[in-house]
Amino acid sequence: MNAKVALNTVHLKPREKLVKFNTAITQCAKTPALVNPTPALADCTASHDAASAMLDLIDTKEKELANLRVQRDQLMDTAMSHHGTLGSCVQTASLGDPAFITAKGFDVVASPSSHPPVGQILNLVLTHGDQDGTVDASWNRDKSSRSNEVQTSPDPMTATSFVANQIAPNSSCSIANQTIGSKLWVRVRAHGKDSVGLWSDPASIIVS
Repeated sequence: MNAKVALNTVHLKPREKLVKFNTAITQCAKTPALVNPTPALADCTASHDAASAMLDLIDTKEKELANLRVQRDQLMDTAMSHHGTLGSCVQTASLGDPAFITAKGFDVVASPSSHPPVGQILNLVLTHGDQDGTVDASWNRDKSSRSNEVQTSPDPMTATSFVANQIAPNSSCSIANQTIGSKLWVRVRAHGKDSVGLWSDPASIIVS
């Protein structure tokens, strides 16, 4: 036989580790007792009890800390309620004067910022998709865009030949169900919160 001791404590919690340690101490002390154990069983018991006492102390402190956090939250709620009420008092007394508000230790509500207009989509590129009759489109994303409107046109392209295809949330999309061998034209424009950008320069590809 060539069996080896497995501690199996790596994934255990501290108290679970001590339970295994205590079991080993108890079993090694039973008749027939382990001869000349190293470290001595008395030392093992002492280290076990010291670790266990520290875990008990930590549990007590954690309960105290949990109670302190509850008291903190209650006190913060009261303080912030008073802060808000005092702010309302300052608002009334200020008659809208920002200098008065800041002089009393409060911030002034900032004016809503306007969103920058979206620009023209650049670098529209068309490639053949993984599926037959599918075209992949990609372009440089405008930082102010929230979505992108994609339109397609058969050949020949004219000012009125484009039709809506899809709204793409990102800076790429797949255009499916196109006629193989036909020439497809695509254009894209960005939509922002408050504005719509210019159409990109149209791009074309022979569908395969």
